[in-house]
Amino acid sequence: MKIAFISYEYPPDTADGGIATYVHQASRMLAQRGHQVEVFCGSRVRTETAHQDGVLVHRLEVHDFKKFAEPVGKAFADRHREVGFDVLEGPDFGADAREAVRLVPNIPLVLKLHTPSRLLLQLNYRYDQAAWWKKAYFYLASALKRIKPAWGYAPEGAAYRRQVVKVDEYEHAHALQADEVASPSRALGKWLIDEWGLEAARVNLVPYPYVPSEKFLKIPAETQTNRVTFIGRLETRKGILDLAQAIPEVLKQVPAAQFRLVGASEPSPDPRLDMREYLEQQLKPYLGSIEFTGAISPEHIPDILESTDICIFPSLWENFPCVCLEAMSAARGIVGTDAGGMADMLTAPSNVGHLIKPHSPKEIATALIDLLQDPDKRIRLGQAARERLLSEYDAERIAVIQEESYLRAIEQRQAQGSRSF
Repeated sequence: MKIAFISYEYPPDTADGGIATYVHQASRMLAQRGHQVEVFCGSRVRTETAHQDGVLVHRLEVHDFKKFAEPVGKAFADRHREVGFDVLEGPDFGADAREAVRLVPNIPLVLKLHTPSRLLLQLNYRYDQAAWWKKAYFYLASALKRIKPAWGYAPEGAAYRRQVVKVDEYEHAHALQADEVASPSRALGKWLIDEWGLEAARVNLVPYPYVPSEKFLKIPAETQTNRVTFIGRLETRKGILDLAQAIPEVLKQVPAAQFRLVGASEPSPDPRLDMREYLEQQLKPYLGSIEFTGAISPEHIPDILESTDICIFPSLWENFPCVCLEAMSAARGIVGTDAGGMADMLTAPSNVGHLIKPHSPKEIATALIDLLQDPDKRIRLGQAARERLLSEYDAERIAVIQEESYLRAIEQRQAQGSRSF
């Protein structure tokens, strides 16, 4: 097949998150199976076309991802006239392929789900809708632990919320144009069916492929550092505020524990402070046991995990987090929430980590204390997690599922003919 990907995110120029990691791995996986694969992506420093790992990569210099769809749509349409792509894949977030589909209305479209803007908005402003008794509970619990509660804040203000609502409108419309909606997790597929009224028959489970680095696989499961590591943006939806409330209880039970928070700092409940500053202020009595690294490049993640016993991912929602896959490949003990893809990763047929509910500092503390105090259990779970990763998300297995997804999209578009706009 001749397969095109459109994605603003793509390494190294725009390796901004999980979408970049996914497109990089998926495009290489398909190219290695003999498909002609081309990626149309953004860059902040260059416009060029070059071969990279068997994939032809078209980079467009666009500094604002919100302005990417129009120029990449034209670039795709021009290239399509030369190549004649069989299928196009694009992300839900930002609807990067929406202009390409308008210009080439007969192209079969696979919409890959990551996390749409409406869901991000709901997660980042989760406390806005909290009942009064929940707010009272959080206030009392936080006061007892000497941590300021946070709810009802909007880092970018009402204008930002209006902008996200506008983006949601064209993300929704773009999803309705898709011939196949590929969801990495069961939970996200269900959310889109419920929220956007997507036809359930077009929403299919297609997990991300994951090819672990040998650096991860060489990390021994039998480590003893007493270090708990959080990897992700320091923001509300990643559950960092819930983790902050759990830290005092963990240190009370396991004084030798060390916490490492890895990731860029986002806005906090206090408009005067970014999230790192906010956490440092609220956790001041415990800073001797907490390390903030800031954002780090992907090549340093193996070193971070090698000096870690337990990874904590307390997100309010995660579609299919690559950081959890990395932790599994490194045979770490893992604590993650059951809201989203980690429920698929860490369970069935057996548990290979601790699953907890989101918004639950108490469950975070209990799970971390359990693994810190029982290293044999942690090591056993870490080894099982590595084995599950290698069997369940093997590139050969996922490639077949992904190819079937593309064929369904092609068949669907052939049956319906060209789109009308």
